Amino acid sequence: MQVFIMRHGEAEMFAASDSERALNQSGLNEVGKMGAYLADKLAQLDYVLVSPYLRAQQTWQRLAKSLPEAVKVIELNELTPSGDEVAVVSLINELALEQPQGNLLVVSHLPLVGFIVEGLVAEAGAPLFSTAAVAELQVGQENSFISLQHPISL
Repeated sequence: MQVFIMRHGEAEMFAASDSERALNQSGLNEVGKMGAYLADKLAQLDYVLVSPYLRAQQTWQRLAKSLPEAVKVIELNELTPSGDEVAVVSLINELALEQPQGNLLVVSHLPLVGFIVEGLVAEAGAPLFSTAAVAELQVGQENSFISLQHPISL
């Protein structure tokens, strides 16, 4: 399974709570750039796993404008900033077994995105993600780290 792990776009610094921080204009722009990049890589989108936090939801909504319609979108509390990477990695591995030729997008937060990559491909370590950055992995019989793309470099 082709897996794309993405950190949300740049968000406002302050809100009533961390979960309510919205994307700022820069975040919307960088997510738009990443959406165009991902559109070239994805002919189909089988699963989207997304954090319930506003900035992650807005990131997914912006991406959805550029990407093929997702077969299934799953909101996961385990994808919040202090979420459970073990549970997320387990779910990704399970989905990869069910649909080895599928595509999966995860939209989450620091530090969790790095821990998910490390949980799937230990030798990749926990890469640092700028806002709207995407790590591409192959998950299946042998998991491998393919690349980490930043919107600035696109």
